[in-house]
Amino acid sequence: MENNNEKKRRFLIALDLDGTLLADSANGTMHPKTEEAIKKAVSQGHIVSIITGRPWRSTKPIYEKLGLNAIVGNYNGAHIHNPSDPFFIPTISYLDLNEVLYILGDKKVANEITNYAIEGPDWVQLKHRDPNLEKVFNFNQATKFREEIALEKLPLKPTGIIFDCKTTTNVVDLLTYLKRRYGDLGEFSSWSKGDGLSPIFDITSIGVGKGKVISLIMRYYNIDIDDTVVIGDSFNDASMYEVGNVGVAPANAEPYIKQLSTVVMKETNKEGAVGYFIESFLKNPDKYIKLGKKRQEKNRDNLQIVKADNFYNEEE
Repeated sequence: MENNNEKKRRFLIALDLDGTLLADSANGTMHPKTEEAIKKAVSQGHIVSIITGRPWRSTKPIYEKLGLNAIVGNYNGAHIHNPSDPFFIPTISYLDLNEVLYILGDKKVANEITNYAIEGPDWVQLKHRDPNLEKVFNFNQATKFREEIALEKLPLKPTGIIFDCKTTTNVVDLLTYLKRRYGDLGEFSSWSKGDGLSPIFDITSIGVGKGKVISLIMRYYNIDIDDTVVIGDSFNDASMYEVGNVGVAPANAEPYIKQLSTVVMKETNKEGAVGYFIESFLKNPDKYIKLGKKRQEKNRDNLQIVKADNFYNEEE
């Protein structure tokens, strides 16, 4: 006799796009194995959610091709919505324009920026055209697109800012600087738009993060914390691993993301890492869930209380 509880069990699989689900960011293509495995997961009733730094307009073609029907997190979670449910009330987090311009005017930051865009859910202002940037963000598909930063015509509450940097920019150094210097004004992250291309940085409102989108999705679909899988590759994905149980990294992921992961795949995003993992997970989910719980327990054990006598003593 079939176990009714097992029959109804659903898993949450939260996926980053660029460098993870997509094999080629510029062309929006994915490995056949990844496409096949995601469609299979959806057909079995599991929740597959895209959580990305991209806006909805450049996420939509992938969402529709995969036949997804779940909540989406765009702008790293600044825009949370469900395209398949007209009754789902979207959540949008806005930035203060004056504070953003203040950050962009910082000499250290300005020295690294080569291009930037200020945007909301239906509008974009871009400093200058760039095919590599536009392939990822589809700026010209925005309802209101302006090829200039017209400060006198900018809404005061943008959803997010993205800026392109030099190919020589030290990502970790600049990201660390932004978080330390302006951590009270916004959330900062960085990710790749493709091999050999310059890194992208983005700024979103305080409190915005991919991990918080996963918390919302778990509650909305009533999914057990242990039954969550997260897959990403870059710094803007880190918060997902703090919330999800089974953390997965493709072979091309940043070393930091690999350290946070339960499973590091031998395949890259171009080789179908997401697809191969989902296929393996669906065959034996409890194996990976158990590994994830062990990782979580290990992380908790590492949070040791520092005794007073371990602090530096000026007299020593």
